[in-house]
Amino acid sequence: MIPNVLNNAMYGFMSSHVLYVGDELGVFDRIILNKGDTAENLANWSKTSLDGMERLLLAATAAGLLEKKGQIFQVPDTLQSFLQKSSPNYLGNIFSHYQTLTMDIFRFLKNGLFEAKPQWSKVFGTEVKPNIFDDIYADQESLKKFVESMWAMGITPARELTHKFPMNGIKTLIDIGGCSGSFAIAALENNPELNAIVFDLPKIQPFLEDKKREFNLEERLSFRAGDFFKGELPKGDAYSIGYILSDWTREVGTELINKIYCQLPEGGKIFILEKLFNDDKTGPLPTAMMNLAMFLETWGKHSSAEEYTSWLEEVGFKEFKVVTSNGDKHLIVGVK
Repeated sequence: MIPNVLNNAMYGFMSSHVLYVGDELGVFDRIILNKGDTAENLANWSKTSLDGMERLLLAATAAGLLEKKGQIFQVPDTLQSFLQKSSPNYLGNIFSHYQTLTMDIFRFLKNGLFEAKPQWSKVFGTEVKPNIFDDIYADQESLKKFVESMWAMGITPARELTHKFPMNGIKTLIDIGGCSGSFAIAALENNPELNAIVFDLPKIQPFLEDKKREFNLEERLSFRAGDFFKGELPKGDAYSIGYILSDWTREVGTELINKIYCQLPEGGKIFILEKLFNDDKTGPLPTAMMNLAMFLETWGKHSSAEEYTSWLEEVGFKEFKVVTSNGDKHLIVGVK
């Protein structure tokens, strides 16, 4: 009998497609709203073939995404908040990035191992550019999906982390490369005296403006256009960098950390938000897999908390604190 670990590895890519397509069609959401449904009803509702829909549902059941009772399919209670589109924990906006880019790029894993460089140009069919974001930002639809993914991945752990680590005494937070502001908004929600500036490329501004209006933060949240690799950063007494150091080489990351250190007043704080390896780098699985994805998509890598604090210490930071969330994104704090 083939061990489950090998079955999961062999058929895992199929399970991923079942998850992504089921979510894209709204099948899981429909089942949750109806408190269970049949293959026939779902096929009629989605205008798909009954044979195809039944096979999709059976595959989802075998993968643990659904439960089957007679002819009725249900989403397990433990998964409902993550698969229901109206839920604050809904993960569907993350799926599009994995489905449209990461899954494609993993076809070139072997090439990447030999070439030791990102493989995204093979997916986009473009000449090699300095980074993947040039291609993502060039297309409005891919940019929209990217921004939605970053928000979905960021907002829930950001709320938890900013609740666990109050920003007492901080007046202005600069969220570097903050996209549509998930960390900044969470920090503002948990710290009524705080103001925040999201510093990102100009094309991000409309998305940030939408979030400002959605959360009624017009007076406390602002946007500053710029490239954090070029020119000065806005002035603040705390800087956050989320999912940035894992995108770039050690040398480029050190330049950014140094730039932040020089801008900070004494006692100012840096917040690093990243997936973390455990100390011996045997896991967790999401970090290890995304570390491999970074090898194929960018020039960066994921690290352990100890590696991040050592990195900050080399620049001059001290008084480190590591704050973990129940998700994949965690917080490393350093003080100037």
